[in-house]
Amino acid sequence: MDRVFLRNNESISLSLYPCCYALTLSVCAKRDYSTSRQKMVIRGHGLFSETAGDKIRGMTIDTLHDSFLLPTNYVPNLLNLISGRGGSASMICVRAGVDERCTEALDGKLNWQQFSALIRESRNEIDEPALGLYLGSQLTITTHGLLGLAAMSSSTLGEAADIACQYVATRTPLVSLRMEQQGRYACLKMDELYTLGDIRATFLEALIVTLIAVLRFVSAERARLIRVDFAFDEPEYGELYQAFFPCEVRFNQVANQLVIPQEDLSLPSQLADTQVQRQATQQCEEQLLKWKSQQRLSGQIQMMLARAKGRFPSFEQVADELVLSPRTLRRRLAGEGTSYKELLDQWRQDMACQYLTTTRLSVQQISHLLGYNDPANFGRAFRRRNAGLSPLNFRRQHAEQNVSSQASATITARNGAG
Repeated sequence: MDRVFLRNNESISLSLYPCCYALTLSVCAKRDYSTSRQKMVIRGHGLFSETAGDKIRGMTIDTLHDSFLLPTNYVPNLLNLISGRGGSASMICVRAGVDERCTEALDGKLNWQQFSALIRESRNEIDEPALGLYLGSQLTITTHGLLGLAAMSSSTLGEAADIACQYVATRTPLVSLRMEQQGRYACLKMDELYTLGDIRATFLEALIVTLIAVLRFVSAERARLIRVDFAFDEPEYGELYQAFFPCEVRFNQVANQLVIPQEDLSLPSQLADTQVQRQATQQCEEQLLKWKSQQRLSGQIQMMLARAKGRFPSFEQVADELVLSPRTLRRRLAGEGTSYKELLDQWRQDMACQYLTTTRLSVQQISHLLGYNDPANFGRAFRRRNAGLSPLNFRRQHAEQNVSSQASATITARNGAG
């Protein structure tokens, strides 16, 4: 019987696939070389480094730093892409605080600062703002490990999509996936569970491009892509999207999503195998449970808040989902230096800033996404956390800073050329 060996010496029978799916997943182990903690604040095009002494008003992205660690499943693909484009993977790792020697280790983990720095430094190294599009195009279904195996061996495209939605956290905890029917169409939606800062577009581009590749592979190129929506403004390289998306692309939408005909979910998988699918799904479940057991409670709750899409659970409901008594949950959160109210307030603040600075959603739309029944309540809460600045003034100030940054960059480029 043919077997393919995955991470942690796991193996699974591949009787139908004797020659093609050796899934070698190179990842890097956690190693933090940061010498000083910095905050990231919105300024100009995105998030810029702010030392403790700076007094710039902006969105502090500390939420991610201590909540959980991120798997390094796709770091080798990123570094290989950079090397192939003439960049130095070694220098990227040095600047990001990641030991390059660890990029082949099993069960690698990065903190948020390392993860975001790797993407940021990679973009800068090869001067490629569209890095996410190119990275996503290099991620085949076999690079997704057990999740990719479970998807490709599913009986139908719909079953593969359901498995991806259920176990995406085994590949990245930054987003959740859900399938939603809208009339004759099926929408695969990507909900951002955390503020992604200046790597947002890069991350989402890579994710959506590789998800399209998975849909095509499972359906043997028969799935029909109707539309792709992005919840951010069109980037300067927007024309390049035509080369990666053979369909309509819309920007500044309420959700990031892929849209296909509902009937395409019934398309049979070209490599359907019930036994392989069952075994791979079981191992995905084990990976998910292991990942959850390694996360702090605050990180798990943040994921719950993001999935709620404005319909936030009560403290008691959170305790029930975590199989804890309210008293135990309160005590354990206190041990992490936080509370449910603080987590909810911080999540709302971070997402409000992201929506205001990266989308054209109205204040009313944003308030509903954040669970406020009355936009006035959202406005009061926002001003309270932002030194009296209203949501509209915050958006206006950011836009002015963006224009100023663009002008400065243009002047600098001209001076350099001269």
